[in-house]
Amino acid sequence: MASDMQLTDIPGESPHFIRSVTEMGDTRDVIASEDIYASNGTKILAKGARIDSKQFEKLTRYKLSAPLDQVLSSDKAVDAATLAIEFDRILEHDTIYRQLLARAGDPRQLKHCTANLRLHSTIELRLTVMADKHKDVFEHTLRTAIIAFACAQRMGVPVGDLPAVLLAALCHDFGEMHTDPRILDQAHHVTAEERRFVHVHPVTGYVLLKDLPGFPAAASKAVLQHHERLDGSGYPNALRGAQVDRLARIVAAADVTETVLRRLDMQRLEMLYRINKPRFDGDVLAILRDLLQPQSNHPAETAPSGDPSERLNHLSELLHAWFDLRAMLQQRPAADAPGSPMEFLFERMASVRSLVLQAGFNPDDMTSMLAMMQGDPEVLAELRAMLDEMDWLLADLANEIDRRSPELDGLSQGALKDLMQHLRPDVH
Repeated sequence: MASDMQLTDIPGESPHFIRSVTEMGDTRDVIASEDIYASNGTKILAKGARIDSKQFEKLTRYKLSAPLDQVLSSDKAVDAATLAIEFDRILEHDTIYRQLLARAGDPRQLKHCTANLRLHSTIELRLTVMADKHKDVFEHTLRTAIIAFACAQRMGVPVGDLPAVLLAALCHDFGEMHTDPRILDQAHHVTAEERRFVHVHPVTGYVLLKDLPGFPAAASKAVLQHHERLDGSGYPNALRGAQVDRLARIVAAADVTETVLRRLDMQRLEMLYRINKPRFDGDVLAILRDLLQPQSNHPAETAPSGDPSERLNHLSELLHAWFDLRAMLQQRPAADAPGSPMEFLFERMASVRSLVLQAGFNPDDMTSMLAMMQGDPEVLAELRAMLDEMDWLLADLANEIDRRSPELDGLSQGALKDLMQHLRPDVH
């Protein structure tokens, strides 16, 4: 199991979050609700001071004695009433979400639960910054919250626990606002060092929330665990099975569902559920599949990408690279034994090979199988969906190897190099 990420591993107050807050102050009132001090006791700003981009340099020059979001307030803050209005906007304009919620139970329950949320001022400020400066993340957050809430309703989560579901989903990406936006840009190839800042974001969010008065402990723990996976392939602590709390399982599945649902690609969503079944809670996936079933014939807006023959050949090359590496590793005593640092790699690659075989392909003869499918557009579309999801799965494995590299005794720089090049073919 990967080493637990310690709270001491978390960076201090992020200049990226401070920049977002101060820039927000250029267009709305952001006020110091109390004196702001540096950790050495120096007063930086007095209570009542207006915060805008002119204060960025001053606020980043010192280590602050208290988190910035605990000493600021904003006008037009995103509060419970605002969230209810935002949910109504999505449900009014998006049939998928409206029907999803209607199939889950009483659709009025979301509005009632949201209106009665008690949001700490820190949460309101964070949501306001997200809505103002990170609009895509805010939209993702709202839609993830609807999916998680609907799933929890169908699962029969007690009404008294539903606010914790909403809060966990609404706050699950708070830590991302501490990450350099350049790293999160999809066009940017993330380095191993940069990836550490991505992997730490659940811990950052947890630290921000765990001691807030009135914030449910189950919700803060779900924020910490929302990137954990039941097979141990997640982060930050590579938890397995029962170690991952039920609320975290709901938020995790809702998070990835929203990402695919955003493209209206229901076939890709079904493939995601099928390929990732060992990684997510089976009951949660079954409920989400059922809730979304009426939309199964919804047309995809994005055309399938990539030449299937080239992509299948690449997958075959990857498996052969793994066979060569596996033969070398198996010369080491107990390389694939339980508890070995290499155990996860044997598990993940065995899963990849199994998925290829389940799809009906022989890893040694991919192209002839493809030729048999050329006359069936429906099968080809499903194949492309499988390959799209497999690309994501392989990239995730490369990230996991990076996370575990300190445990691998230098292998990631030597023997794993060829395999990593196949896992990340576009990175040179």
